[in-house]
Amino acid sequence: MPNAFATSVSATNFRVTNNTTQLGNQYVLVYLTPEVGAENWLYAAWQQLNPGQGGTQSFTLNQAVSGQMESLDGTYTTNTLAITPGYVSELTNGTNLQATLQPPVLGTTAPPPQVTSSQSGMQNATLQPSVAMNALWYVNGNLTCKSISPVSAGNTLSAFELDTTLYWAVGNAVEGPNYTYNQITPLTKYVLPANTPLVNVSLIYANSQFQFDFQPGSN
Repeated sequence: MPNAFATSVSATNFRVTNNTTQLGNQYVLVYLTPEVGAENWLYAAWQQLNPGQGGTQSFTLNQAVSGQMESLDGTYTTNTLAITPGYVSELTNGTNLQATLQPPVLGTTAPPPQVTSSQSGMQNATLQPSVAMNALWYVNGNLTCKSISPVSAGNTLSAFELDTTLYWAVGNAVEGPNYTYNQITPLTKYVLPANTPLVNVSLIYANSQFQFDFQPGSN
């Protein structure tokens, strides 16, 4: 799906209202996927909302993308860096040989393979020792996805391009990136229209199931 932020509106506010009595301790869960290679990731619930009956909670979707690397055994994570689309951060051996993400540089100046102008990238340039790690990508500070396959040394690139399609569900609180692409895509799908600064979302309960109603608006 195209990125709705490729036009004049660069952020969208979602206002989620609970118009049911059935939500209880469950959450409204929202997932995001990247534009390319979406099946190659494990997904976290990017938003987890629990508005009370008649209550509203809000969140903002924008292109504030940041990246982080994690050791394969999960015991070490690097620094987290904001990486603007079109830029790449190199993973190198930092202090005490710990892998560290360096300040992003324009993608066209990084070694190949290179990102496009709409992708953010992390490139594994660790050496002596070279360290394979998993890539974690965040949008607006919240975890979105984790690579299934390790990002190996030798300038291997992990690229993330935001797809402004949101997948919605109701369920228990979710910890960590545990869901596959095939588990996410059957959820309620909302493709964000271009030039949409606001979407009012109503959670209702009808025919023994939760349903979502999406109404684009203006601020």
